[in-house]
Amino acid sequence: MHELSFEQDVARRMPAVQDLFAGMLERYCGGGEVGITQICEALGIHRKLAWQVRHVAYEPDPFAAVRHMPTPAGMESLLTALQRLGLPQSTSDTLRAAAESFADLVRTHAGDRTSMEMLVESASETTLQQAEVKWRERAFQGNSFIFGAQARTLLSTSILNFSRGKSDWFDAVQVRGLIGLKRVRRNVHWIVSQSAIIDDNVPDRRMLRAPLDPQGAEAMGGVPVMLDFCSQPLPELRRRSAEPGLLNDELLPAPVGFTGQQTIVTGEVLRELSPVHATPGHKRMLFGAVVRTPAEVFVYDQFVHRGLFPRVEREMCVFGELNSPITQDEHDRLPTSETIEHLGRGVTVARTPDVPGYQKILRAAFSAVGWDADQFDVYRIRMAYPPMPASVVIRHDLPPR
Repeated sequence: MHELSFEQDVARRMPAVQDLFAGMLERYCGGGEVGITQICEALGIHRKLAWQVRHVAYEPDPFAAVRHMPTPAGMESLLTALQRLGLPQSTSDTLRAAAESFADLVRTHAGDRTSMEMLVESASETTLQQAEVKWRERAFQGNSFIFGAQARTLLSTSILNFSRGKSDWFDAVQVRGLIGLKRVRRNVHWIVSQSAIIDDNVPDRRMLRAPLDPQGAEAMGGVPVMLDFCSQPLPELRRRSAEPGLLNDELLPAPVGFTGQQTIVTGEVLRELSPVHATPGHKRMLFGAVVRTPAEVFVYDQFVHRGLFPRVEREMCVFGELNSPITQDEHDRLPTSETIEHLGRGVTVARTPDVPGYQKILRAAFSAVGWDADQFDVYRIRMAYPPMPASVVIRHDLPPR
């Protein structure tokens, strides 16, 4: 067994490699800021290799420096160029030893450069968000092929307001959308939206649901579509109960590619969803959206009445659902760099190019329940290539009574 952990081994080996590269640049290119063109001309190497050499030399994070290490062929090109410039044999041997040390680092902890890249980007403190998006995009492409569908935008909007029917409780409007859904494999049906209502005190409590567009829901067998915002011709849909507490709205198969592309928007209001204030057995709220569709972009907006949940501290969590479809376990939490953004109040601040006609959708939702949108604060989470299967959650403590 290797004595050093991956992190310890990178911290031990990479600074020495970086010192060699920095010394080489200072020797042949002079001190101070050195441009790529200057390195190319001074060393007689191509631009990509020059870029790698400079980044290895001056990257403050050794984990990030690993990502820029030249390949074995690149190292040979660098050594050949330096030998033409009269590099002493002892220095050449030192560089070769550094290259072999790096190769041993890869063999010991990863096996290949792709796996090594994944390890260092997980450990690096300076490249997390960039790395997340890159790997999530690769997962999006693979999941699109594996599961047979993909969406341009996955939309989830929650609107929270005091309940008129039950004192100290609140209602919630849920708007869900698959924007630009395409099949990449024939005969694939797809879940348009999934609702999970969890109440630890009363697990089997039934929600009072009502569609925002009653005519649309009637035409689609109970699926609460908002007809004006769905693509034409209307898709075939069905609603069915899944596991306890789960309700699925499913889209039936359609042609592949652009000819079968569809946009589906659903909306319903849940009455008397939960208490407004903390109780001995109910002290924290979680508002989540399920991600089970490969999507280029995920947009989750939460509209909260200005008098509801005052002065709470909202936290974003992303829970991987490999172990459970409704997990709240911290061990299932995924690392993400995105944060909750407070946009302001009202419909106008929520405009986004990710959802064409979004403000019209919002106005229709507020109009259906008779609420004044200008009284609602807007909180947004936007993720490129969201991980799946996962739940994206906004959670906060409930205020005391």
